[in-house]
Amino acid sequence: MAAPRRMIDLAIGKKELSQLRSIARSRTEPAARVARARMLLAYREDPSFFAVGRALGVHHQTVQRCVER
Repeated sequence: MAAPRRMIDLAIGKKELSQLRSIARSRTEPAARVARARMLLAYREDPSFFAVGRALGVHHQTVQRCVER
C-alpha cells in the first residue's frame, strides 16, 4: 500500500516571492540558484513534486529536497 502524499506548506511572503521571481528571471545569478527559485515558484503554483520535476526537466526527488530545505 502506498503512503499518502506529503504536502509541504510553503510560507512565502510578498517580499520573498518578489525576490524569488527576480532570481528566477536573472541571467547573472548562479544557475543552481535560478533553478532552485524556479522549483519553489513552480511548487507554489502546483504542489506536486512529479509535476514540477516534469515541467522543469529535473527528477522529482530534486524538487522534494529543494522544497524541504
